[in-house]
Amino acid sequence: MLKRMRAELLVPVVFLLSACGGEQSQQSAANPCAANPCTGDGTGIDASLVTMPAGAALNTGGKSQAQLVAMGEELWNDKSLSSAGATACSTCHVNKYAMINATFSDPYPHYVKMAKDRAGLDQVSAAEMVQLCMAIPMQAEPLAWDGVDLTALAAYVESLQGGFDASMAANPCAANPCNPCAANPCNPCAANPCNPCATTP
Repeated sequence: MLKRMRAELLVPVVFLLSACGGEQSQQSAANPCAANPCTGDGTGIDASLVTMPAGAALNTGGKSQAQLVAMGEELWNDKSLSSAGATACSTCHVNKYAMINATFSDPYPHYVKMAKDRAGLDQVSAAEMVQLCMAIPMQAEPLAWDGVDLTALAAYVESLQGGFDASMAANPCAANPCNPCAANPCNPCAANPCNPCATTP
């Protein structure tokens, strides 16, 4: 009787493990953040690519702040900005605030770990942060410094600060479907640089 019960219990366990492995494989293939170089090998980039040139000024193109923010929101969701046409800002910054550090609550310019680690910059403006993301996660050319697109994206990024609470950065797992650790036991958190749950409390 005991042997029979053990055998009956073993079947669903084996099935669950098998299904879990299959789901993990499917998620890995579909995960747009799996190759995100934000937390890659630490290779540095030329800081001049993402640092606003001396004397340069952002170009509003005659648009109001509200118009710039609206335009920036469209660009935030535009995958064509990435080199492969498969990644937008919103791809990894899901629900706007996933994968954003606590320093985001500080007024720009401020310290950003990726800017320091990858470009040696102690602080960046919103526009410079946009350029850093263009060069690293998006793997594309930085936007034109005098272009309205850069101004619009920077305006949108700054507009997001009003709804950000530093506590959101404590555990990005809950808001980031790239690696929903809390709800998905099939996804090995430690192996996914998109959302390194193992290092979060």
